Amino acid sequence: MVNNFLKIFSEGWESFKRSFPSYDNTHCNKQVSAILKCGDPKFGFSQYMCLSCGKSSKVVAHSCKSKFCLRCGRVDGENFAESIAGKLYEDVDYRHLVLTIPSQFRSIFYRDRFCGDLYSSFIGMGWSFVKSFMSRVAGEDLECGCLIVLHTVGRKSDFKPHLHVMLMSGGINSAGQWMALKNFDYSILNRTWKQTLLKGMREWDECGYFGKVFDDVESRYKGFYAHIDSNPAPKKRRNLIRYLSKYLCRPQISLKRLLRYNPKNDKVVYRYSSHSSGKNEVEKTDVKTFIGRMVQQILPPRFKRICYYGLQFPSNRSRLTAKVCEAVGRLSLMPEVERRSKVAERLSYKSLIEIWWGSDPFKCPHCGGRLELARIWKPVKDWVFNIFEQLFGYDVGPPGQLPSFLTAPG
Repeated sequence: MVNNFLKIFSEGWESFKRSFPSYDNTHCNKQVSAILKCGDPKFGFSQYMCLSCGKSSKVVAHSCKSKFCLRCGRVDGENFAESIAGKLYEDVDYRHLVLTIPSQFRSIFYRDRFCGDLYSSFIGMGWSFVKSFMSRVAGEDLECGCLIVLHTVGRKSDFKPHLHVMLMSGGINSAGQWMALKNFDYSILNRTWKQTLLKGMREWDECGYFGKVFDDVESRYKGFYAHIDSNPAPKKRRNLIRYLSKYLCRPQISLKRLLRYNPKNDKVVYRYSSHSSGKNEVEKTDVKTFIGRMVQQILPPRFKRICYYGLQFPSNRSRLTAKVCEAVGRLSLMPEVERRSKVAERLSYKSLIEIWWGSDPFKCPHCGGRLELARIWKPVKDWVFNIFEQLFGYDVGPPGQLPSFLTAPG
């Protein structure tokens, strides 16, 4: 299968940078260079072999581990969902909340996309909104918690910064007791978000460069959209992970959605799920626009797209667990060691293949034995691991199916 995503970038990246020189920076070039090398054994691979029968060999090219890469991004999304699921509390209901910005603010966010200061402030505005909204719903001061994830594009991959929030449906009240909230006053949702967002944007804009924009939007524009799911997120772990992957970790494009690429007429065609119609729609655009929509998803270096706040912060785990157990009538706390063990480790290549395709990639098709790591090759360094050299002092094993550039003469 032809990877049109990589083909578009390999053929169009240099031309795109000439048209949009702001993206010709070290960070963006590094991300694009990484995805163009990803999955190519010329840039490193591991070889697995059946040491029982010696008839089966498998080469796994090293990945780039970039979140901008479709393959590695999918892996990162799976691990991301596993990690989040391990940090949510089983006895607490969570609601999915989405916070957006008016269209007039998008150009302000776009100007600051390489710095990340506004992105960080935006996440902080989300937390300020949560505290204000939850206290209003409870009718008293409420210590609450949430995790917030930043997304920079919408479903069509156009630039639409917004926040996804996994919100605890309750908190600790002034009496020090856990207070579960079942019903939310949706009438104050958008109004509270409008007040919080405008206040936060004015505080971020210390010099008042965008004061007129804020004043105009406040007086005339009503599009401060906040949406909260009426039903809690699933409790069962597998269903919860699937839910989180769908809303928090979904890549904004995939090879299945990338329908056509025609460099001759400068067209890219891809599919997306439309909010307005509720159906799959087809988007046709030129190559430079498509590349621009993709690279604007690259976050600044070392920027953290997920933040934990309040009771969801790790240091509050024991205190919150005790309050919730008391409220639901559980007699004993889960041992600390057992609770920590529930946080999932990063999924291995084998685990991901089994999840995606339902097969064991390391089962020998000839004898049913296990494929074991035999060799690791990296450019410049050559063979950095060889099990035969470790066992016998020299390579006595069969070469297996090595990439052609290693076996070709000369």
